[in-house]
Amino acid sequence: MDAIPGTVHSLRRRPIKAVACHRCHGKKIKCPGGHPCRNCVQAEKGNVCAYPQRNRSVKVSQKYIDGLLEEINRLKQSQTARAHVETAAETQPYAPTGVRDDSSSSPRTRPQNHACVPDTGKSQDEIDLNVSRQPLSLTPPPASVLVVPTSPAPSDSVSVSADHEQRPPNITFNQAPWFDNRNVFQTPVLISEAVDAAFATRFRQVISDPKAPEPRHLLRVNYANNDALMALKDSPVAWPSLSRARFLIEAATRYINRKYYIVHQESIIEGLSSYLLDQPLRESATHCKYWVLFAIGELCAMRTSVTHSYPGMIYFAHASKMLGHLDERPGTDSIETLLLLSMYSLALNRRYSAYILSGTAMRSAIVMGLHLNISESQLADAAAREHRRKLFWTAYMFDRMWGANLGLPAAIQDDEIEVDLPSTSSPTDGSQYSHHLANIELTRHLTSVVRSVYRRPRQHDAHLATRVQGSLQDLQSWVDRLPPHLQIDTSVEKAHDPNVVSLHLSFYQCVIVATRPILLHSLRMQVAATQSTTSSTASKVPESAAALSEACIRCARTCFHLLTRSWIDGTFVTFDCFFTQYLFSSMTILAISSVLSRKDAHTDRDSFKEASRLLEELGAAGNCVAQEYCHHVEAIKASLSDHAKATAGPTFPDMATMSVASQSQLSHCLSADVVSPANIPWINSSLQMLLSQPPLDLQFLEDAVSDRYPQGLYRPESSYET
Repeated sequence: MDAIPGTVHSLRRRPIKAVACHRCHGKKIKCPGGHPCRNCVQAEKGNVCAYPQRNRSVKVSQKYIDGLLEEINRLKQSQTARAHVETAAETQPYAPTGVRDDSSSSPRTRPQNHACVPDTGKSQDEIDLNVSRQPLSLTPPPASVLVVPTSPAPSDSVSVSADHEQRPPNITFNQAPWFDNRNVFQTPVLISEAVDAAFATRFRQVISDPKAPEPRHLLRVNYANNDALMALKDSPVAWPSLSRARFLIEAATRYINRKYYIVHQESIIEGLSSYLLDQPLRESATHCKYWVLFAIGELCAMRTSVTHSYPGMIYFAHASKMLGHLDERPGTDSIETLLLLSMYSLALNRRYSAYILSGTAMRSAIVMGLHLNISESQLADAAAREHRRKLFWTAYMFDRMWGANLGLPAAIQDDEIEVDLPSTSSPTDGSQYSHHLANIELTRHLTSVVRSVYRRPRQHDAHLATRVQGSLQDLQSWVDRLPPHLQIDTSVEKAHDPNVVSLHLSFYQCVIVATRPILLHSLRMQVAATQSTTSSTASKVPESAAALSEACIRCARTCFHLLTRSWIDGTFVTFDCFFTQYLFSSMTILAISSVLSRKDAHTDRDSFKEASRLLEELGAAGNCVAQEYCHHVEAIKASLSDHAKATAGPTFPDMATMSVASQSQLSHCLSADVVSPANIPWINSSLQMLLSQPPLDLQFLEDAVSDRYPQGLYRPESSYET
């Protein structure tokens, strides 16, 4: 805090008057100073030599006092949090695990411990996740200044204590980023509201008893830690046989090609035999790329539960070891390797590492100039030019998707990209052209959705309602322009192309991310209505918000239906982090629907239980991502149970009755065929009906992503800059 003019500096200019000790003052003699003074020493009275305490009144501004009070309040909160941490750490049970297990025991649930990799001796008492998160003020801490003692004066004193008791803290919650500053890690952890786990925490906070302690956020600690990877780096590993290597590469490339293009399957397999004979290249980027392909291949080919080590993790550790330094002049092999390492890191639930690797791959592509077009005269090989384009757009998708899921910025802005999209004239993988283009555009829409809904508003931004409306209209346009071979008829019970299913699941996730804050805010208003004596709160939900909430629920139902079909068809890979994320995201919405709607509550509750069972099977098989989400599901179940006991049965009105006008608007959405999981309607008709309406209610949307209510604060992500 800057010094207030006229206080500190003006005091320094005042002449300091000499102060005499009590004995010299009583005898009215000049006191030479010192302790004891010379006069008292000569009189052998040094033990009673004392000086009067100066207590001078100083005039300061009210702003200065307010700043001091805010700083005192922050220090008190910090001390309270530290005391809770020390108390909880003393009672934390010891539970050794290799991959650090997720989250703490909460008062409602105590998650079961799961391990992904061998025991490394880390104990669960090293981390404590049962401490309430303290919100941070947007105002930075004041700078150090010289504080002069003050005393009240008749004309310029300030009643500090009375003001402090009556004035609420000046903290803008809806403008501050969410940092978890518990003593779990070395630094506070940034938590984005766009993350699925954070939304699950908000849901638990909304339905919790306002008189009970607020549910804690469960931090992500189910991942392969650095110690486990370092131990595997020093372990010997043999190169697989030629037949085994071909099997792993084919499994890896087929899985990758569901959504992305990184390497060409035929060229990789054809070059495998010749590469094994070329010993000088064993330490090159190509060798590293083969190692990580083996890791992904083992991950996709695994059909049994993990008993000793995570599938392919030893290959991944050796590939990471070989990538100990970055190339000064990166090539396409380096970018391919970074992207593959990033994808496998997601399977290990190392999301930050995956984001860093994808960002490094994007910056390497920028250094190579892949974001720019290269002419035929500079690169005559048409296949090489096409490979550069496809590789750049894959790096673009990785960087955008990983960043959007974490609420973090991308490495490059769209206006800086000049390279063309992949063309149909590619000599290889021509059938993937339309799928690749649709995936690129959908990734751009996901970034737009996160920016529109979760980013802290800026001065020149359009209204939130306009931004959300524009994002949903872009998604509707994307659906309308899908070619027939990329569409899915969910009313027909047949096996669908896994590539198309993956594309549609990504679309539903975009819609869910865009609309779930509105659904949560609707639930918050319903809970507030049941806790109040009047029923006026329910009428405040506008019809457009009711339609959006219903669209979010229907997307979750369709998403869960596609995932269960994939499970039955055998295309749901055990360690697929993307399908696991979609499963958890949709089941959270189904849990909210089971609380909101009386008409379909039983069906959605059963779907939530079935999704929970599938997630538990994935976690038991060793899926680190599923193990993390299982802790959140257990906490959600406990919160739902407590909420049901508190409400003594379903007391919430239907979504269609949240406002009188919304009944006619949602009559088509709530038809009987919606309930049947075998005949889930296509979402574009609902969105088309919704987006043809006037702009959404501005105040309701602003409330949905800001802190307007004391419970379940929904803070927008401030660090998302793309």
